[in-house]
Amino acid sequence: MTTSILDTVRRLYPFAYSVTGEGNDAAVAAFLRELPFTVHEYPSGSVLNGWTIPHPSRVVAASIRKDGRLIYDGTASPLGVIAQSSPFSGRVGLEELRRHLFYSEVDPEAIVYHWTILYRPLEKGWGFCVPKRLFMALEPGEYEVEIVTEVTAGTMKVLDYHLPGKSGRTLLFNAHNCHPFQANDDISGCAVGIHLMQRLREWEERRFGYRLLIAPELIGTVFWLDGLAPEEAATLAGAVMLKSVGNAGELKLQESFTGDSRLDRAAHHLFRHRYGEYVSGPFRTLYGNDEVVFEAPPYEIPSISLTRFPFAAYHTDADRPETLSTESLEDTLEAALGIARTLERDRCLKRCFRGLVSLSHPRYDLYRRAIAPGVERRPHGPEEVRWNLLMNGLPRHLDGKTGLLAVADRYQLPLEAVHEYAMAWVAKGLAAVVEDGEGGLAAVVEGMNSVWPAGG
Repeated sequence: MTTSILDTVRRLYPFAYSVTGEGNDAAVAAFLRELPFTVHEYPSGSVLNGWTIPHPSRVVAASIRKDGRLIYDGTASPLGVIAQSSPFSGRVGLEELRRHLFYSEVDPEAIVYHWTILYRPLEKGWGFCVPKRLFMALEPGEYEVEIVTEVTAGTMKVLDYHLPGKSGRTLLFNAHNCHPFQANDDISGCAVGIHLMQRLREWEERRFGYRLLIAPELIGTVFWLDGLAPEEAATLAGAVMLKSVGNAGELKLQESFTGDSRLDRAAHHLFRHRYGEYVSGPFRTLYGNDEVVFEAPPYEIPSISLTRFPFAAYHTDADRPETLSTESLEDTLEAALGIARTLERDRCLKRCFRGLVSLSHPRYDLYRRAIAPGVERRPHGPEEVRWNLLMNGLPRHLDGKTGLLAVADRYQLPLEAVHEYAMAWVAKGLAAVVEDGEGGLAAVVEGMNSVWPAGG
């Protein structure tokens, strides 16, 4: 049965996600119905590099009353009480109460998501998240406040799905599942990642392995990466963040720390030929998330981000599935697939001939037409000229170390077409495919003859 990405969002959306807790535990079964993930578990209370996995905290009761009249029920919304709120019971004045109320500056009816104590456990405190309309309508006087919470032990769960490839190198895709009842941030990334793996699973041959990691942001990836054996971590050739990708905004590309990795070049190539003009930015300038984990020493895994951030419903209960765009979700999927295809086609070739080959000879039939001086008067378009330049320059690029992506970018041509043309040289016995040395790939794939093919 086929299902849309938006359908997947709807199935994964209605859970009270956090770093740990009942919502995450219940959601595991829903994720396993989508893909056979491996589920890694880490005990709450564990500390690594100053990052603490919080204990699950459940709100039992939460209310604000004035003169015995209920003003606000914090349990009516999963965002109604700040995450990891301390319990509180007492009477406070209006100014004191307002210091513990949080609201959205964008939407007066929305309830904002207050998350900071999850990541800063030393900042203890209590509070409610309320519509701005209610905040502004509060009158002077005394208020009765009650917050009752239940804190238990639990585990943080990280979902990991891996498709192996021939090269032993893996491209990782990451999304997070720690925001309660928020669709674009980042169940949209989770759903796109799931459909991406389902599509990649259908490929008959994969040079690269592909891995989908769905985890609470920062804390989940910090613990998961630390738990990898060094030799397994070394196989991660790059990471792609899928973050807030379902809203109607344009898809943007955020570069890795260096900005010039093989993954950066593949992504820019895909964006240029897919979108023409597009928005891109250096590391951490468009969006901040788990890329900082993967780029941290000693891993230094080149990590790019695909995002449509910002969007109006960010970190509020207005971030619902019905606000997402099917077209945006599908477009993100195709862009991610395009990056994978670009990497798959970025092969290195080595010459199997000496001297100049007559490419117009019927034996080869690889000639790309150019202007015949004094004979042809028809106009030649710029792309035709670029193809002729590539044809004449390609023998110098068949050095066993220059990738086809670099060749395609030099001549401003799409890699898909350049790859097809280069493979025709291989089919004619003029070149052999070798894996390029970048990322530790150096195995000869096809035999190579160092002499002119017979009958040339």
